[in-house]
Amino acid sequence: MESRAATCEKVRRETQANMISSYNFGPVMSVQGTIGLEILDQIPSGVDAVVVPVSGGGLLAGVLIAIKSIHPDIKVIAAEPTGTNNAADLAKSMQAGELVDCPFPKTAADGLMGKPGDLTWPIIRDLVDGVVTVSEEEILHAVQLCYEKLKVAVEPSGAVSLAAVLSREFKSNPAYACCSRICLVVSGGNVDLEGKGFWDMTKWPTL
Repeated sequence: MESRAATCEKVRRETQANMISSYNFGPVMSVQGTIGLEILDQIPSGVDAVVVPVSGGGLLAGVLIAIKSIHPDIKVIAAEPTGTNNAADLAKSMQAGELVDCPFPKTAADGLMGKPGDLTWPIIRDLVDGVVTVSEEEILHAVQLCYEKLKVAVEPSGAVSLAAVLSREFKSNPAYACCSRICLVVSGGNVDLEGKGFWDMTKWPTL
């Protein structure tokens, strides 16, 4: 995250461009909120809950506004990686009632390393029904399930929502016991198989 921010600042200075946040910006949240409208439109029978991956919160905030403004009874739940360094900042912030400064999570879900901003945080704080945190093991199990059973390429950041509903934390929470019709926002299919050596035949078992 630090290198990304430094690169963005370098490009901004060199080009005299304006930096626009990929999540903490009203028009971005508005566009991402259309996902919530699509869910309501494409599932006319309705859902009990929608689970959304979260980091900076633009996607979650947009979906929250869209769904809660039309169907406030539908639960909207955030799914967040804890990382190997216990850095689930949204979950900690919700518990504290204010933004808590945490280190960036060390996680395979590297698309979820942003932090809630001054625009996204109040929306999430006031509207979200809960935050479910997931471990690295739970995330990678969800990725594997998507590949092997659904035949869908899903990156760890996108699979966090599936990991959340499969987790013990979700299943043991009585607040979610009524949620039988659950819609998952699975966002992102960027998996670097080459970087992980998948295409290197020398690493495959001899046939």
